[in-house]
Amino acid sequence: MSQIKSAVISIGNEILLGKTVNTNLAFLADGLAALGAPVVYNVVVNDDADDITRALEYCSSRYDIVITTGGLGPTHDDITKATIAKYFGKELVFQPHLWEYVQSLFAKRGVKAPEINRNQALVPQDFSVLENAMGTAPGLYYHHDGLNYFACAGVPIEMRYVFETHITEIIKKQFPKLHSLTQHTIHTFGISESALAERLDTSALPKGVEFAWLPQTGRVDLRLYGMDQEAVYQGAQDIIRQIPGYVWGLDEDTPSKVLGKLLSQRKMSISLAESCTGGLVAKMLSDEPGASDYLLGGVVSYHNDIKSSVLGVSKETLATDGAVSEQTVRQMVLGVKGLMDSDCAISVSGIAGPSGGSAEKPVGTVWFGFAYRDEVWTQKYILTGSRESIRHKAAEVAIITMIKRLISEDR
Repeated sequence: MSQIKSAVISIGNEILLGKTVNTNLAFLADGLAALGAPVVYNVVVNDDADDITRALEYCSSRYDIVITTGGLGPTHDDITKATIAKYFGKELVFQPHLWEYVQSLFAKRGVKAPEINRNQALVPQDFSVLENAMGTAPGLYYHHDGLNYFACAGVPIEMRYVFETHITEIIKKQFPKLHSLTQHTIHTFGISESALAERLDTSALPKGVEFAWLPQTGRVDLRLYGMDQEAVYQGAQDIIRQIPGYVWGLDEDTPSKVLGKLLSQRKMSISLAESCTGGLVAKMLSDEPGASDYLLGGVVSYHNDIKSSVLGVSKETLATDGAVSEQTVRQMVLGVKGLMDSDCAISVSGIAGPSGGSAEKPVGTVWFGFAYRDEVWTQKYILTGSRESIRHKAAEVAIITMIKRLISEDR
């Protein structure tokens, strides 16, 4: 069976204006790849009938699966459904049961459905309705001449519901011999993309296994993918063997998830003392379900008075060495560890910018303090980017450094 190929047409002026991030494409690309029907083409078009028609003409003659997102609402700018009907030569037919459903949704909120919402009960003739329990706009499906066409609302929660509930099953039924695309992602830290390129030899990867570089903010991910599950796995293991000490996680791992798992397994606790990151490390860790099992708490000691009065940082140290210094983060990490009686602790103090730097301590200078049982150490990084990216990088550096320390005990 030849490779099944998919295309996604994203419809919406707000995407082209940069006001909305196209998360729908990322979700669909991931979901279709998992089914074995990867997205090989995507286009974003205006809410314009001619633009939508041109995109449909191009995609419907080249790809097995075409999905459009957006433009199925009731307002005047939601023209996708009428354009679809015209393109496929179909009349729009009023479906009373859909109108009743829309009315029931409004009734649950204690209001009457506006008449304009009757438009959502119009369906192109010969199209199947894909029930949408998350909103008022149903998904649509049309199969003709080998083309499997789907139309989804642009609201992410609605699109995802229709895809997971209906579209995946239809694709599996239409293409029963599909082989899922297998992917393995290797998360690295502490080494640049260019340095990794010098170390890695990808020439010996198994046949059919593709390799991709995925630079992140402050770290690098490596992805291997292909149709042969065992070959992809073996290729990933070979890559991992080539870069010992730089891998901190795999696949769906995030820094906070990995650190949380390691702390839980060891029945250890952690506390935090943050300055330039403003509580971002605590947020990342507390985003994980069950974080209360290991995260005791943190102190956002943005002002020097709090570093001194709460964490016990010496006023002399602050006056002599400054808030962004090795001595300060060492005292911060010991202070918060003692304050909360935790097994581990992290402290962060730096200059996130855009101002405040100097020749000695430029913007991006960040000092970290770490405590692991009775061991205490410090590290300094010069991070680059905007204020937001420096803070993000600093938070991940803090978490991943502690991950590497915990992992080192297993080696």
